[in-house]
Amino acid sequence: MSTEKKTFDTYLYGVVGVVGVLVAVVAVNLLLSGSSVRVDCTEEDLYTLTPATRQILKELDTPVTLRFYFSKDVPQMPPQLTTYAARVQDLLKEYEQAGGDNLEVVRLNPTPDSDAEDSANLDGVAGQAIGAFGTGDMVYLGLAVTCLDATVALPFLSPDRQDLLEYDITRAIYRVQHTEKAK
Repeated sequence: MSTEKKTFDTYLYGVVGVVGVLVAVVAVNLLLSGSSVRVDCTEEDLYTLTPATRQILKELDTPVTLRFYFSKDVPQMPPQLTTYAARVQDLLKEYEQAGGDNLEVVRLNPTPDSDAEDSANLDGVAGQAIGAFGTGDMVYLGLAVTCLDATVALPFLSPDRQDLLEYDITRAIYRVQHTEKAK
């Protein structure tokens, strides 16, 4: 009987321990869900803005608008583009937080014959044809950065340039802020 009681006690303590850990994890998650604290545990800080980018965003003195064009409703969208678009959106959230009141990110979903598609074309963001021989739907995955009268377009954010994504966006922000040519 003594061994049965020990087995039962061990089982009971194990179940109570697992339930206790689950309750602790849920409580910590609920407490931290309202905060905007993020931790980047990647080896090369892939999801953290560089100090140079943070400095440029801190020095913004005129409002800058980033219009992100992504065709999220295209049925034949390649999965790698959908994944990359999510990465771009995460990075743009970081820009929004670091830029404060002088940086606004507008997310647009260009569909055929829509105002968002017209806006993309006016901003210089080009749609890419997908499908056999380029006869399929047009896919937009681009960015337009505007400040006052200056606009810099990143017509298509290619996953091949993923390592340079932050550089490209920061350079575009800098270019619309500093329109005078260097002497």
